[in-house]
Amino acid sequence: MRPIAKITKGFTEKPLGLKCFDEERRKQNLLSTVDLGIRPTKIDRIVGSLGRCLDFDPKFKFRSKNNIQYRYNSIKRALEGGVILPPVELYKVKDEYYVVDGHHRISAGKEMGQEYVDAQIIEYLPAKDSPENALYLRRFDFEQKTGIREVFLSRPSGYDRLIWQIDLHQQYLANKMKREVSIKDAAHDWLYSIYQPVVQKIEKEKLTPQLKNATSGDIYLYLTEDLQLRNKRNGHYLDLGEAVKEVDFLREEVHIIKPRATLKEKVMNILLPCHPLRKCPYNLRLRQKI
Repeated sequence: MRPIAKITKGFTEKPLGLKCFDEERRKQNLLSTVDLGIRPTKIDRIVGSLGRCLDFDPKFKFRSKNNIQYRYNSIKRALEGGVILPPVELYKVKDEYYVVDGHHRISAGKEMGQEYVDAQIIEYLPAKDSPENALYLRRFDFEQKTGIREVFLSRPSGYDRLIWQIDLHQQYLANKMKREVSIKDAAHDWLYSIYQPVVQKIEKEKLTPQLKNATSGDIYLYLTEDLQLRNKRNGHYLDLGEAVKEVDFLREEVHIIKPRATLKEKVMNILLPCHPLRKCPYNLRLRQKI
């Protein structure tokens, strides 16, 4: 006779499908919404559905092809022919997306290896009831003000300090161009002319894997803030060449720290904000190189 546990197992296991938006909304207590408009969206971040979770497997393939084959094939032919289709409708929860309308288009796009899809997006924001949510909401505010996405930090206050850098860059551009510059225009110029080159250097030197508790954005912020504090002769304005040199100094510093130091100690020694005390080992040794 089969054990009862094995008999009941098939009835208790939940079928594998897409993530369900209604479940996430209840779980995360999502209440307020923001209309983000139409924007290109990474298709691999579309992980769920509103109302059709069990119609697809986790790879967004239809479980049953009854009555859908004709529409699916017509959409696939349109995509292959370069036809521009209407935007799909998505709900956004943090960095994941749920399909409201356009399941066939997403299914076909994923099968064809499509990277982006145009989408009309409504974002559902979490309650500020945990450190994780507080950090996300601060990033959301930063993105709304600057128009910049994909800048990840580990502390909410870091986004305020990036805004300060962008404000300085806005003043610099206005003086240089002899006209007013919007905060979003200044933010995008800062992103491409300063932030991304420094982060690319950080990633090239493989600093992030050595400091597993820090994002590339955390390392960027630490290096550039220290540089700005010491660069008073330029009115605290950030020089890209010097910022990139800071990455080389930090790379050397990672290897200078005693071998027995734990990863936590390395992160504490290098990344914790200690400018008011001016006692960071990194700062003290770095001064000797200047």
